[in-house]
Amino acid sequence: RRYEPDFIVETAETIYMVETKAAKDVSDEDVQLKRIAAEEYCKQASEYTRENGGKPWNYVLVSHDKVDKTSDFEYLLIHSV
Repeated sequence: RRYEPDFIVETAETIYMVETKAAKDVSDEDVQLKRIAAEEYCKQASEYTRENGGKPWNYVLVSHDKVDKTSDFEYLLIHSV
């Protein structure tokens, strides 16, 4: 199946693939399978970018109840699942 993350966030040092999910769905089997696939993608992308002078990739799963209009990205990273 095709997978598209909710956001790609690039910082000075890292590229993040960010997925937000309802708190009740975070442990869902489908969400966890997507997480595993996304982590593998990030691993392979990081290997490629490391060989070509780019930034590492990381996957971040965030529960919806941690997202607020006042939340900065650093806060979301600390409170990711």
